[in-house]
Amino acid sequence: MERQPVLNSKANRRKLNYLVVLGLTMTLHLSVLAQGYFSGRKEYGVVFGVSNYYGDLSKGQNIKYFRPSFGVYQRYNMSDYFAWRNQISYLSVAGTTDGNPNYQIQNLNFQTDIYEISSLLTFDFHAFGTNITSGSQTPYAMIGLAGYHFNPYRLDASEISLRSANTEYRKKVYSRVRVGVPFGLGYKFRSSHKKYKGAWVFGIEAMWRKTYMDHLDDVSGVYPSYKELSENISAAAAQYSQAQTLNGGDPFPKGIFRGDASLDDWYYFYGFNLSYRFTPLTCR
Repeated sequence: MERQPVLNSKANRRKLNYLVVLGLTMTLHLSVLAQGYFSGRKEYGVVFGVSNYYGDLSKGQNIKYFRPSFGVYQRYNMSDYFAWRNQISYLSVAGTTDGNPNYQIQNLNFQTDIYEISSLLTFDFHAFGTNITSGSQTPYAMIGLAGYHFNPYRLDASEISLRSANTEYRKKVYSRVRVGVPFGLGYKFRSSHKKYKGAWVFGIEAMWRKTYMDHLDDVSGVYPSYKELSENISAAAAQYSQAQTLNGGDPFPKGIFRGDASLDDWYYFYGFNLSYRFTPLTCR
């Protein structure tokens, strides 16, 4: 009977070790090639555009009262698809019943500056984040949480705080600091990466803020008694509550509709953003 060759265990171990080392080397090499140059996680940028509001004193897009808005932000790219964006914003909004045939007689109007701090989770629909091999443009979506400060005034009497006038004679005056939910959509483009340098990112976006309250414009609920408000607060407060009296109109009876208490106010932003990835490209 023919004899079977005996395997050399030491030689086989050497071959196995060689194959393992070769496999690990190829895996590491392919991983480096796939990852390319790490493009950095941190970005700092600015947003600029226009802001507006939707509520009791807006009509459609409220085109007449689009106002300049701007902000600064820091974005941390967690992966190719997800990033965290922290932002400080200034927005200005206004509205009026003037030009609305159904409510023009009320002569109500307001304006307010809004100072906002927000934190947003952003999702890129295409790989865009930390890898140079990712795409150079993508649509994206955002959602988060915001704290904001507002204080409404009359358009034609910017020294009169409508909140302080307590125009609806509320038992408890509303807070000027509130929490809302910002969310939005955008599209962004990245400049070409160069070795050991960062990249510019330019975007266009729209963001809406749900306020969860109906006092941004100081209009909600019903008219109080003109006489009670005049006697207990001031004659000016009664006039700004029932602003038709500023045009020579008569006071409305107590309890007449002044605004829609079931309609929460919104404010929103349309504009652009520009950021730079300061972290230079380094080979991993």
